[in-house]
Amino acid sequence: MNAALAITFTPTLLCATLDRRALAQALTRLKHAVASRSALPALGGVLLAASLDALHLTATDGSVFVRVAVPATVTSSWASLLVPLRRLLEVAKGPNARLHLAGEQVTVGSATHRLSALPTATFPAVPPPSGAVLFTLMRPTLARVLRQTAYAMSGDDTRPHLASMLVERRGDELVFVTTDGHRLAKVSVPDDGDDFSVLVGRRTIEAVERMVAVAGGLVRLRRDGDRLWFTTGDEWVSGPVVDAVFPSYEQVIPSRADGRVSMTTAELTAAIRSVAARGTPSVRLRLDCAASAVTLSVDDGEGNAVEATVAAVFEGRVPDAIGINGQYLREMVGALVDEGATLTVQVTGELDPVRIDGAHGTVSVAMPLRV
Repeated sequence: MNAALAITFTPTLLCATLDRRALAQALTRLKHAVASRSALPALGGVLLAASLDALHLTATDGSVFVRVAVPATVTSSWASLLVPLRRLLEVAKGPNARLHLAGEQVTVGSATHRLSALPTATFPAVPPPSGAVLFTLMRPTLARVLRQTAYAMSGDDTRPHLASMLVERRGDELVFVTTDGHRLAKVSVPDDGDDFSVLVGRRTIEAVERMVAVAGGLVRLRRDGDRLWFTTGDEWVSGPVVDAVFPSYEQVIPSRADGRVSMTTAELTAAIRSVAARGTPSVRLRLDCAASAVTLSVDDGEGNAVEATVAAVFEGRVPDAIGINGQYLREMVGALVDEGATLTVQVTGELDPVRIDGAHGTVSVAMPLRV
């Protein structure tokens, strides 16, 4: 009787050598994507996989997935590896050097670290990018658009219609709109294609902001059913479509105003910084047509006051003064990237919405305060 032949097969480990600083930068971006508190250890981990010339890192909070790529010399890509993200980040921080990963063992210089790996089967299924392309933008363009709109999203996730960004194409332009119910930001970008409309959640937008902050090329938005992907090169962010009804923003934006006040963005920004510290509840804008100037003033009600004056050009009829939340004013003006450009404040009455128009099709609206 022939004896059975037993063969033992040892899987090849994931092995790669890469720049320590590049890995630390990638993990720093990903640490915002993991769940801060979760009963599932896998949601605090980072999934490592490799291709011929890169180490791919994926993290998720269970809803939003983020994948980044780090150039690497890969000697074995047979297996994937799931390790605690913050522990790997601790190892990756420090003086720049080559880092060698061999399964759960990480070697940097003369130091060898052993990571506590998690079962890869516990990591949520990673959805690969798929679906129709809704738009394609240069990364710097998308970075600017998000910078000029994301600040007006609500941070209250129990109100998903406000804790999200409306992205739509109407005719020959892409429109990005956010509002928290007290202020609104809108940016239009020329773009041809089929009309569409989709709501993107706050956490997805925050992950995309971190992705486009790194230099790169094109970014594509894809949709497949109830899931979205923002892709660029080997990196992507995926999040769910928000199932909510966005406010009718066109009814909020004043279409016409009795008066217009034009100022340079740089001068107004400097004046705001002088008078409106963080936490300033309101700023009074005194509109002096005769002196061709706008005076920003803050009074704490206890005899302490500060003023700053900005040269301005007036058109039409404007109220003597308007009040606006100090934080809102700082963020609205701070979101305008071309500080050498001119912005226009459109006003009607002291209690009517304040509209600020800047370069690149940017529109900001805030409700006034009584002064």
